[in-house]
Amino acid sequence: MTNNLIKLLAFGEHTGISKGIRERIDNVRQLRQVSLNRFALYSSSQTERFTDQAWRLLGRYIANNTHLEDMSLSNCNLITDQKMTLLFSDLSSSKSLTQLRLSGNEFGIDGVRSMIPFLQNSPNLFEITFDRNNNINTECFELVVQTLHGRPLEGRTLEFKLSFRNCGITNISALDTYTLPNITQLNLSGNNIGREGCITISNLLSNFEYLDLSDTGMGDEEAELLATSLKNNTKLRTFCLENPQRDNPPSPQTRNNITERGYKAFLKLTFDVSSIENMYKSNHTLRALYLPECSFRQECKHKSNKSWYSKHGDSIIIDSLFGINSDPGAAGRAKVIKYQLNSENRKRLCELEDIEYIPGSNFADIEPLLLPRILSLIGREHGQSEFYTALIHTAPDLMSCVDTSGMRKDLIAQNSIQMVELTRQLAALSAKNDELSGILALRESCDSRHLTIEGSREMAESGKKRQRSLELRSKDVNKEGHD
Repeated sequence: MTNNLIKLLAFGEHTGISKGIRERIDNVRQLRQVSLNRFALYSSSQTERFTDQAWRLLGRYIANNTHLEDMSLSNCNLITDQKMTLLFSDLSSSKSLTQLRLSGNEFGIDGVRSMIPFLQNSPNLFEITFDRNNNINTECFELVVQTLHGRPLEGRTLEFKLSFRNCGITNISALDTYTLPNITQLNLSGNNIGREGCITISNLLSNFEYLDLSDTGMGDEEAELLATSLKNNTKLRTFCLENPQRDNPPSPQTRNNITERGYKAFLKLTFDVSSIENMYKSNHTLRALYLPECSFRQECKHKSNKSWYSKHGDSIIIDSLFGINSDPGAAGRAKVIKYQLNSENRKRLCELEDIEYIPGSNFADIEPLLLPRILSLIGREHGQSEFYTALIHTAPDLMSCVDTSGMRKDLIAQNSIQMVELTRQLAALSAKNDELSGILALRESCDSRHLTIEGSREMAESGKKRQRSLELRSKDVNKEGHD
C-alpha cells in the first residue's frame, strides 16, 4: 500500500492538509466560534500553508454553514486569482453570510469572476470590502456592479455597503447603467475617477448616507458640482473628500486639490448667509464634511471661533450641530437663530462667503408685524447687547407698522365712552341733589310752621297773663275803695 493511499484512508478529504490548517477550517464546519459567528484570516502567515484542497474545503464548509455571518480574509496578500477560484469553486451561495472582507490581497478579474455565483446567491450579504488591491481595476468594478444589479434582498438586509478603497479603478460609469439595491455606503477613495466619475456620483447622491471620495483626483470645479447636487439632499450624512486616517500619503494624481473656491461652495451649502430664507433652506442633513488642507481652512478656523467648524485630524468637519435625527424645519430655525440673528456670527460668515455685510439688512424681508417677536427672541437667545443692536436697525420698520390714525380713532372712541359714562354719573348726581333739596325744603317748611304755632301759643299765654294781671289789679282797687 502506497504512502499516499495510507494518508487518504487516514485523513480522507483532509489529506495533505497540516494539522493547524485542518483545525482552523474545521472550526467553520463545526462552528466552534459560535459566540462570534465569524471566521477570519488576518495575514499571509496564516494562509501561505493553505493547500489547494484546504481552500476548496474552506469554501465548501462556509457554504454549508447556516450560522456564519462575517468572513474576513483581509491582509493575506497571497490570495491570488487561483486561490479565489479554489475558494469559490464550492462556495456558490450562502444563506447566513452578511459581511465579506477581502482587503489587502492580489486577486484580479479572474478572482472576481469566480465570485459571481456566490454574489448572486447570497441574499443576506450587505457588506463587501475590496480595499487596498491595485489589481481590482475598472473591469473588476464593472463586473461587481453588474452582478449586484437587481440582486434580491432578504432578511435584515436593509442597506448595502461597498468599499473599493485604494484600488486601481479609473472609470465608474457602470453606476450609470446598473443600480445597486439599497446602497447606502460607498467608498471609492484612492481611485482616480476624476471629473467624469464626479458627474456620475453627483447623480446618485440621493442613495448614500456615507460617501468617501477622498483622493479621487477632484478639484474646485468638481467640489462645486457636488455641493450643488447636495442642495436638496436629505440622506447623505457623512461626506469625505479627505481621509484623515489614510494609510499612506496620496499620489499627486489622486490627491484632491480643493482650495478656497471649493470650501466656499460647501460652506454656502450648509450655512447660506445671503438671506434668512436661504439659511433656513440650507442643507441640514450633512453631519460631517471632511475637506483637504488649504490656506482657507485656517481662515475658517479663525473666524468661526469653533461655532460651525471643528478640527479632526488633518481635516475640517463642517458640523450642523443640530442632531442627526433633527427635523429639517427645527434645524433650519436653529441655524437662523444662531447665525442670522447674531450680528457677529453673521458678519464672519458674510466675510467667508464674499457677501457684503450690511448691518440690519437681514431684517428687510421680515414682516414688520413679526419684528416684536423676533426682537424678543434675539434678547432671549443672545442677550441685551444683541437686542439693542437689532432694535436700532429695526426701529423705522417698527414705527411703520404703527397705525397712528387708527390709534387716534381708538382714543376718540375711548373718550366718547368715558363721556357717556360721566354724563350718566352727572345725571345721577343731579337727581340725587334734587332729592336732597326737596327733603331740605320740606324740613325747613315744617320748622317754620312749628315756630308759628309756638309763637301764637306764647302770645295767647301772655295775653291771658296780662288779663289776669288786670283783673287782679282791678279787684285790688275795688277792695281799697270799700275800705
